[in-house]
Amino acid sequence: MNKKVVVIGGGIAGLSAGIYALKNGFAVDLYEKNSVPGGECTGWDRQGYHIDNCIHWLTGCRGEDELNQIWRDLGALDDGVSIYREPYFYRLIMDGNTLHFWSDTERARREFMDLAPEDEDEINRFFDCVKYAECVRVPCEKSLAEMNPIEYLRFGMTMAGMGRVIREYGEDSVDDLAGHFRNPHVREMMRCYMNGSYKAVALLSSYGFYSSGTAGIPMGGSVGMVRRIAARFEAMGGKLHMGMAAKHIEIRDHLAQTVTFSDGSAVSCDAVICAADTAVTFGGLIAADHMDRKLRKMYETPGGYKTASGFQAAFGIIGDADCGVESGSTVFSCDRFRVGRQEPGHMGMRVYDYDPDLFPADRRVIQCNILQDAEDYEYWRQLYGDRERYQAEKHRIAEEMRSRLEKNFPLLKDRLILLDSYSPMTFTKWCGAYKGAYMSFFEQKGHKSLTVKNRVRGLRNVFLASQWLSTNGGLPMAVTSGKFAAQSLANLYKHMT
Repeated sequence: MNKKVVVIGGGIAGLSAGIYALKNGFAVDLYEKNSVPGGECTGWDRQGYHIDNCIHWLTGCRGEDELNQIWRDLGALDDGVSIYREPYFYRLIMDGNTLHFWSDTERARREFMDLAPEDEDEINRFFDCVKYAECVRVPCEKSLAEMNPIEYLRFGMTMAGMGRVIREYGEDSVDDLAGHFRNPHVREMMRCYMNGSYKAVALLSSYGFYSSGTAGIPMGGSVGMVRRIAARFEAMGGKLHMGMAAKHIEIRDHLAQTVTFSDGSAVSCDAVICAADTAVTFGGLIAADHMDRKLRKMYETPGGYKTASGFQAAFGIIGDADCGVESGSTVFSCDRFRVGRQEPGHMGMRVYDYDPDLFPADRRVIQCNILQDAEDYEYWRQLYGDRERYQAEKHRIAEEMRSRLEKNFPLLKDRLILLDSYSPMTFTKWCGAYKGAYMSFFEQKGHKSLTVKNRVRGLRNVFLASQWLSTNGGLPMAVTSGKFAAQSLANLYKHMT
């Protein structure tokens, strides 16, 4: 069609939009403000070790998954990419006891029963619902926001098992779910992984991704996956422009005409797909009054739609000897310490050793995480104004994390190298992440899940591709939003011709 499309933002949503626009016959120029594509799906090297920022698990790793075909369209997955599947979703170590959310739910059920026979009925209820939640699917052919009532009903019927989950836990928060159990270890297991105010269904469906087998980790990690996608984009004729921060979209007669950049340059276009953080798009690239009412509701209802971020520190493990820590994600109880406005009594960590190229035996990495929220973000934003204090505070927290790792896992003593530490501000500076969030809004108890249309209100040729178009976003929402934006673009020109 020889129509030129400008994609702003080179994260997963932008790369997806670019590839699908190319598949629909458009010429595509993609502009990314950083020196490498990927957005939050990234990683970096420090002192001979690799830090993977993004992929804890990738949904769509089964061949029969509709989402798997999208990842294959992008070149993220193919028959030559090996998939690592972890044995458990996460585990909790507390007071000498360990509980696992094994991918094998029957094994997990038995472990929970052995520890907490007093909770037999609630344990069975929970694990039964995890199995029902395995039916959860990501819309891959059409956005929920674009479906008519019949299409929406048909899509819902493909996930009939979720009806049982909603009946059992649809009104519960994570804290409510934990309150159903009498055993303190089981209660903590339920609420240690995510914010207690989030809906319990989010925890059940996340676990269901593991138990169903759709969750996996592609070899090469986040950086490897992005490189494969970028290579596919360029092989199809797309043009990548790195280090180009878009500043404004010039609008005339409800049409995008040109995009200007921070270096003063400008490019003309026939259409624009905004794949930046939506907080950057609205009020930055285009006027805020173009924002969809559902998206505005999420921004303006902080009590109903919350963001999640975290303070993280990465440590390299010296040597290839046993370090006494299992692979995967662990939450363990520890002495309290201050992080932002919180004083947590447990800490999350993840051991990276699954990929021999990224994490050889003498270059394993432990990443620690403390959940933060919008209120914590304000603490970090203000502190960031004094860079010396900001850096000192990051270092203090990282050392607190080190001491707790060494106390709880003695084989790590004197074997940890602090590689890097990063706060919510890191992600705001890197990719404009709203409140430093790594995922989009999470709807709270009593509030509905929302999905936003990818057409920009009042503009004919501007489209959106972003995980922020849906609550509970992440990589699946980012990659499908790119496909849907390209579909809407193609439909626009189909109707015009």
